[in-house]
Amino acid sequence: DEKRAKLALEEGRMMLDAARQRAIAAGVAQPECRQRHGDLVEALRDLQNETRLLVIGRQGEDSDDALQHIGSQLENVIRTMQRPILVVPREFSAPQSVMLAFDGSATSRKGMEMLAGSPLFKGMPIHLVMVGQDGTEHRAQLEDARAVLASAGFAAQIAIRDGEVEQTLHAYQAEHGIDLLVMGAYGHSRIRQFFVGSTTTNMIRTTRTPLLLLR
Repeated sequence: DEKRAKLALEEGRMMLDAARQRAIAAGVAQPECRQRHGDLVEALRDLQNETRLLVIGRQGEDSDDALQHIGSQLENVIRTMQRPILVVPREFSAPQSVMLAFDGSATSRKGMEMLAGSPLFKGMPIHLVMVGQDGTEHRAQLEDARAVLASAGFAAQIAIRDGEVEQTLHAYQAEHGIDLLVMGAYGHSRIRQFFVGSTTTNMIRTTRTPLLLLR
């Protein structure tokens, strides 16, 4: 056990060093590496106050290659962290456009304000998409959100589409060639999700592009 622990520690150091060199080559001035022993979720929880954005792969090294399989620890990480989480597929390229799944909730309004204030999205077209029936109230919520983005210098499009949330969002994303989806995560209890399922988990399983989750 002691030998295995030393080998794992050394392997971790090598992985971190390789990642650090890639970050430096990509223009990061002073990347900071940390190696922690123990449970992943607990380690991330301990670092939460220092975290603005967590980036995590959709599948781990030991995950099945099937597209709809997600990493075994991913859901627990998302439920535990109270920070934005970027879930990325195996192949990643820098996003050129953004879609926010907007439902008028506090979480989606927070997401819209985050997009408006973040330098990461400057210059990108933003689509605000609401799934539901078109009506005066929904249209007014979207127009208010678009006005906030416009005041921050963004060109935002709004759309209301009727249908099932997951399929409708994927269809809109494919139709407009959008390569980053932003949405709230796990808005209901585990008990309710046991009976009706989780939109968040289904979106993670079926998306082919990076997914930014807000808590």
